[in-house]
Amino acid sequence: MKLSVIGPTYPFRGGISHYTSLLVRTLRSHDDVQFISYRRQYPAWLYPGNNDRDPSTSLLVHELPNVEFDALNPWAWRRIVHRIREHGSRFVILPWSVFYWTPYYFIFLKALKRVTQAAALFICHNVVEHESSWLKSWVSKRVLRMGDMFITHSQWDKVNLQRWIGDLRSNQIWVSPHPVYQHLRGQPLTNADAREGLGLQKERVLLFFGFIREYKGLRYLLESLPYILKRYSVHLIIAGEVWENKKVYSNLIRKLCLQDKVTFVHHYIPNEKVESFFAAADLVVIPYTTATQSGIVQLAFGFRKPVVVGKVGGLGEVVEDQKNGYLVPPRDPKAIADAVLDFYDKNRESEMTQNIASGLSRFSWQGMVETIHAVIVQRCHGDSCENAIRGMD
Repeated sequence: MKLSVIGPTYPFRGGISHYTSLLVRTLRSHDDVQFISYRRQYPAWLYPGNNDRDPSTSLLVHELPNVEFDALNPWAWRRIVHRIREHGSRFVILPWSVFYWTPYYFIFLKALKRVTQAAALFICHNVVEHESSWLKSWVSKRVLRMGDMFITHSQWDKVNLQRWIGDLRSNQIWVSPHPVYQHLRGQPLTNADAREGLGLQKERVLLFFGFIREYKGLRYLLESLPYILKRYSVHLIIAGEVWENKKVYSNLIRKLCLQDKVTFVHHYIPNEKVESFFAAADLVVIPYTTATQSGIVQLAFGFRKPVVVGKVGGLGEVVEDQKNGYLVPPRDPKAIADAVLDFYDKNRESEMTQNIASGLSRFSWQGMVETIHAVIVQRCHGDSCENAIRGMD
């Protein structure tokens, strides 16, 4: 089957870049994939971090694109439609994550339908943006309706999408769990070696990892530490680039007298350093206040680390309470503390690690590709469907 996939890869940073690269890598083992990526992604003034380039020296995730274009140029989106037609792609896969892309997708999809017979498949990371508004929702709804098929990563997000595109199109929405990130896991580091490498001589370590934004609930994790410290001496590592005012968290650490209990690494963590942080941790804590699904949870599972997350969105479809992690009410420091205390009180690390390892097949990249193929088969009809199936064998 001839497919085109549009999305970021190295040198761009972040979860969507890693996701798209791994998806293309897996698809290429089955299909004739034209990978179309960007030369530019966001204007510098709009990007909330330092920049959108990946500083990693170890390119653990990189799939070479067949075509690169300037994603900031609306006319370039029209031109790539002709590359899709020349390739003969029957389907085009697009990531849906943030409102920013809506005007470009509108231009692209209008041209795609005019110039080709290719169908558009949206893989929805977040149907509704984390920091949404009436205007963002209104515009996003109209662009999403231009898609032909959809995959969400949770039933919860499928319901969100169904509200936007209509119940009559529910059979065009498929659900496939977010695949696990194991690509950054090299030769496993021991807990002790990882902590020594980070300059930590601590008995118990918690980890908060990833871009720091308000909806990830870092403030509630910090507020939970005094409850935990009454029983156990723990150390929290915060590792990730801050996308808001860093002083909010620095001031809170001082206010709670946690300076000696928190290590704050406030920059993007390159690929070659990621394993050190996860190997050093006993438990990954990201108490989301809103979410649809979580790439960080799947990264933690890739390192066989249990998690504490907010019981919001579709996270309860991935995290099984007291089996591979904990689900806690959002904005509740005491509940976070209770989960961490239960983890240490009952020595749950070994049991949860085994549960994570035994459940990884549910979150495979191969499973994601099989869902894409199932969507294609449903879309095809008659002889064209038979040809599609043969092309995927």
